[in-house]
Amino acid sequence: MKIIISLGGSLLTSDFSAANIQKYADEIINISKKNKVIVVIGGGKIARQYIDIADELNCNDYQKDYVAIKLTRANAAIFASALGNYAEQEIKTTYLGITNQYNMSEKIIVCGGTAPGQSTDGVSANLAKKIKADLMINATNIDGVYDKNPAEFKNAKKIDKLSYDQFLDILKNNEQAPGKYGLCDYKAVKILKEKKIPLIVVDGTNPKEIYLAVKGNHHGSTIN
Repeated sequence: MKIIISLGGSLLTSDFSAANIQKYADEIINISKKNKVIVVIGGGKIARQYIDIADELNCNDYQKDYVAIKLTRANAAIFASALGNYAEQEIKTTYLGITNQYNMSEKIIVCGGTAPGQSTDGVSANLAKKIKADLMINATNIDGVYDKNPAEFKNAKKIDKLSYDQFLDILKNNEQAPGKYGLCDYKAVKILKEKKIPLIVVDGTNPKEIYLAVKGNHHGSTIN
């Protein structure tokens, strides 16, 4: 299968250590042995800290996005290093560069953000569209899709399977701003719906869940 994995930066940077990064790299390597993979890395805690400082400096959204993108690429570079010979080590920064690299290599492709105004979920969805992916996995720090924000509502219910229309209705209540894309980028989900590419949201705090999403016995949520 052709698989896009949107790997939340917080998963790598909440415990920013070689051992933590390697745990995720090992699961991606296992996936790549039978699938062709692009991994898009988010900014995480470090990016949000930069965004907060940029906000205090009265930077606009474009400037805050620009700073965050640089950090996603740094995260991508260190993750590619953890993948070693299984991955291309050059981090491409444009859709053309990333897709050309993907088409010319059998190795794992790793990238970060591309341009201001778009989350790494958005980058993932656009790449899924361009390579005609069979599946996109969104590894985040939430164990799936809930009918409302579980951090705010104790009675929030997890939904194991739902349609894209249902998911979009839930996402309408999420703030879409630099560093605050929440569960998934609304625009990204619309792209996946249009192209009929299934999306699986898993609790990436357990790296094994990413592998299980490909195998089909994950504990997250499936959207199609």
